[in-house]
Amino acid sequence: MDLELIIGIVSSIVVLVLAFLVLAGLGDNLISGYNTASAEKRAKYDLPRLRLVTGLSVIVVTASVWLLLLFKASEMAMGVVMCVEIVFIALANILFTKK
Repeated sequence: MDLELIIGIVSSIVVLVLAFLVLAGLGDNLISGYNTASAEKRAKYDLPRLRLVTGLSVIVVTASVWLLLLFKASEMAMGVVMCVEIVFIALANILFTKK
């Protein structure tokens, strides 16, 4: 097995565990921006939905990285997939996390 593939799979497993912690409500301090926001700014967000969108976004990105590594996709393909995912994740956060 390729070292790059092994590192990708191991790091994906770690990130998936963190995503499931966020989904379970045990990783609110892992949500960037929310953990440093003031109490009045935190009140503007629907925390269960924020957890859901963040956790699912991380799972989707991790799964796509794992599949790209598994099928030995080119670096250009990885970059394109990541850019598209970042746009969709940003839109999902904007649309679904505000109260």
